[in-house]
Order: sequence, then structure tokens, then C-alpha cells
Amino acid sequence: HTITHQNAATCTVYEYGDNGKSDIARAVINGRYPEKNFAVNEQSSMTVFVVAGIGMLTTKDSSVSLSKGDVLFIDNTEAYFYEGENLDIVMYSSPVWSPEQYKEVA
Repeated sequence: HTITHQNAATCTVYEYGDNGKSDIARAVINGRYPEKNFAVNEQSSMTVFVVAGIGMLTTKDSSVSLSKGDVLFIDNTEAYFYEGENLDIVMYSSPVWSPEQYKEVA
């Protein structure tokens, strides 16, 4: 059972469910997400796999280019944003991600 969310004009997310301890989702990013500020997951850490497209992940300390086959880790409490062109990523989150723990910060 897949749930689709249009998180912003620049980001569509497909959630595939969870097993109580972790979950997996796919996002397609065209432009900047979040559209302003940085995103922070207060509880979940994420392992991100780039399926297709190109982009950049920017934290408050650095930026890294992203392309097909790249894998990266985003620790919980790390402030970040994506910029992408058809950037298609799969995100494995542990513990389970929830909208209540997601924050946008300057």
C-alpha cells in the first residue's frame, strides 16, 4: 500500500509503510526542498540512495553532489536541504519517520 504526498511543488514523496522500527519512502525532487530554510528530523536518521537524476544535499556545514548510485547518511538533528533535477531518492528511516518530528529551521 503506497501513500503519495505532495510535500511541496518541488517534492513528491511515496511512502511504502513501516515495520514498527523503520520505514522506507521514495522522493522525487525538482528544485529546492524544502523550498526555504533547512529540514530537520528530530528523531529519525536516514540512509539515502540516489536512484536517478542529479542534485545536491546541503547541510549547515557542507554540500555534496548527488547522482545515480550515491548513498549517504543523514543523522537525526542534522539540518539539510536538497536541490535536484529529477532527483529520485529512496530513504530508509530509523526509527519510523513521522510528520510530527519534521521541522524547518533557518
